Amino acid sequence: MFVVNGRYLTQKATGVHRYAFEICNKLHEMGVDFHVAIPQEIDPGYKIAFKTVKCGSLNTHMWEQISLPRYLKSIGSPLLISFTGCGPLNYDNQIMTIHDVSHERYPQWFSKNYYRFYHFMMPRIGRKAHAVLTVSEFSKDEIVDTLGLDKDKIHVIHSNVPFHNKPSKDEILNFRRDPDAERYIIAVSSMDPRKNFVRLVEAFDKIEDKSVKLYIIGMSFKAFNTPDLQKLINERVHLPGYIPDEALQTMYQNALLSVYPSLYEGFGLPPLESMTYGCPAINSSIPALREVSEDAALYVDPYDVEDMTIKINQLLEDESLRQALRLRGLEQIKKYSWDKSAKQVYELAQRFM
Repeated sequence: MFVVNGRYLTQKATGVHRYAFEICNKLHEMGVDFHVAIPQEIDPGYKIAFKTVKCGSLNTHMWEQISLPRYLKSIGSPLLISFTGCGPLNYDNQIMTIHDVSHERYPQWFSKNYYRFYHFMMPRIGRKAHAVLTVSEFSKDEIVDTLGLDKDKIHVIHSNVPFHNKPSKDEILNFRRDPDAERYIIAVSSMDPRKNFVRLVEAFDKIEDKSVKLYIIGMSFKAFNTPDLQKLINERVHLPGYIPDEALQTMYQNALLSVYPSLYEGFGLPPLESMTYGCPAINSSIPALREVSEDAALYVDPYDVEDMTIKINQLLEDESLRQALRLRGLEQIKKYSWDKSAKQVYELAQRFM
């Protein structure tokens, strides 16, 4: 038996939270003996099938650092797996996950408190943990380089799209947009400065087809030094904030294309989401996105607004290229599976149980 750190369930599901939630779902389906330790209050948006146990009366990091290890020690100090954040500093029997080390590479993107906390905690917990999970070979190399952790204790276990009602290949290739429907481009991510949305809006403003709109979908967080995008909003650029999965899937399916202009990623989930719904993707030409998407996307220099404009124009105008990217995307997403990722987690956990 092992325990999963359930602090992630207190927050709305973004990429790292989805990683934790979907792996827990698959472990439950596999019949694995585990439960998720949680604070008293969790986000009501999760539909939970796996076993949860409430413990402690604290919240946020205080719960993770005080309530959680106290509970674990009271039940015999079982193996703890944390799929987000860090895990407790004063607990030895654990596996942690580091999705990326963007706070080390670019501390200016984060609040000072966020940077100080993870700069202190992450390497210390990483050194004492039995193993460290991460989501790409790029992130593995970054963790070794910035945190000085032993490469042999870092295990790559991929993320995947969280959507379950995925269209078939035939449905994607035969889908036809209503010719009278709104024509738009989609960009999906939290409002984090590394997502590079200011340059995206600048590039979008220069495209040739002025009938096309841009939707940037995602939440803002206090941890990020988020640029003020509101001043860039006009009748063609919209920030709807967080939207539920069902609405997001419809947005992907009806979009002309997606753009993910991020400056730094450990994995990069939105391009795979885009491929799942037959939406041709433009990605930043950065290592993690090239590793995850391979030849199934069009790539841009994320620092070059003109290059971004050229590539958006190119993909809007070239239907044959959009169809080629759809076909490549359908092949690319076959490489990622929650079943495979959950099995890898369980096999690793068995070494330390």
